[in-house]
Amino acid sequence: MTAQTTIKIYNQGRALVQEERQKKFSQEGKQKLIISNIPRAAEPSSINIFSDEMEIISKEYLYQPISIASLLNANIGKEIELVKYGEDGSISFSTKGNLISNIGAPVFEIDGKIVVNPPYSYRFPDIPDGITDYPYLSCVIDNSKKQTKYNLAYITKGIDWHAEYNLYLTPDNSSEIEGWYSIHNDNEITYEDAEISLISGSVNFKSSARSPNFTKRRAGAMGAMAASADFHSIQPETSDSEEYVLFLIKEKINLTAKSQIRHKFVTENKLPYNTIYHISHSLSRYRRNTPTQTTDIPVFVRYELIAKNIGNFQIPGGIFNVYEKENGNLTYVGAGASGIVEGDDKIKLEIGKTHDILCTFTIQGYKVSKDRGKADLEAVFENRKDETVTIEWIEQFSDGRWDITSSNLKFEQLDAYRALFKVEVPAKSKKEIHFTAQIEKE
Repeated sequence: MTAQTTIKIYNQGRALVQEERQKKFSQEGKQKLIISNIPRAAEPSSINIFSDEMEIISKEYLYQPISIASLLNANIGKEIELVKYGEDGSISFSTKGNLISNIGAPVFEIDGKIVVNPPYSYRFPDIPDGITDYPYLSCVIDNSKKQTKYNLAYITKGIDWHAEYNLYLTPDNSSEIEGWYSIHNDNEITYEDAEISLISGSVNFKSSARSPNFTKRRAGAMGAMAASADFHSIQPETSDSEEYVLFLIKEKINLTAKSQIRHKFVTENKLPYNTIYHISHSLSRYRRNTPTQTTDIPVFVRYELIAKNIGNFQIPGGIFNVYEKENGNLTYVGAGASGIVEGDDKIKLEIGKTHDILCTFTIQGYKVSKDRGKADLEAVFENRKDETVTIEWIEQFSDGRWDITSSNLKFEQLDAYRALFKVEVPAKSKKEIHFTAQIEKE
């Protein structure tokens, strides 16, 4: 019987399960204890037992799933019924044989003759002890009480978590955010009334060849909200170290077998954000001597938020689904990902291209010789929006000796290879930027 369960779930597809169990023995002293209800994905070397009321003398990990081979092996030396079935499923023939061996193929003695792998099906009276679809521990213990408590701990695959977010952009140029813990139990074991902690960080787990592989399933946050009726809005309790952060779900929950459950951990309204339109262009993509050439360059959108505006705790990394929200109507505009952030860290969500801002680059001259080079470039930005926008344009150079010698817009030299232009374009208008760059080779 399980009295208390604590589960620490790592965002690496593993969990540390600790269960307080009770066992009522008929006597005290040295005897056998079978510990069952262990998931198949548990790593055998991680299974440990602790108790102040009994001594663990030995423990043996056993896993004999139900199969024809395991049933035959358990009945070697015994008489087994061999049958044939008719087309209607009824038994058309039956005989009995003594199973002598099952190495490679079953060997029977039938009517005084040795028969190898006879063409029959088998009927068994029961499932022998020790054959089960789940692993178990066979322990020799020495207990001091008939009613004994012990703690079982193990690491298992198949239990995972990640964070999901909905970000709603509202007409007042602010936003609303919802954060959800998505907890997934792909094992066939149910943990009832469990205390759940979520670990965010990288922990080095020893791999186990005996543990099966599990496929992670990730569902969209909006669909998950509609599908899950059992959720709570909980501001997380956290503790951290240099290696990881622990998020504690305050209420005990049921972690059902083969399930996915979501718990809301943060809601914030009137959340400020910045919209960044940006492009990247590089002269290195052109040949050494290029005549006039025009290219359309896509403009990308990035939304930026400050972590501490969401909460004064470490914000778990995850996927942000971004929507425009007006009068209760939602328009999905894209999704971006963020890693773990906190404090003044920025959440930067790259959600794709914009269709309302167009950019055309024209190389008016690009000549590079052995000793020197020169490039003349013109960029035209068209803003089709009803508001002024600023586009961050990074121009990249393949050689740190390039210098921009003239430009009709101020720029910031980020390093020897990159220059940043901030182009402000009024609503429903165009703006032209041109510069000349030169390189002198020594």
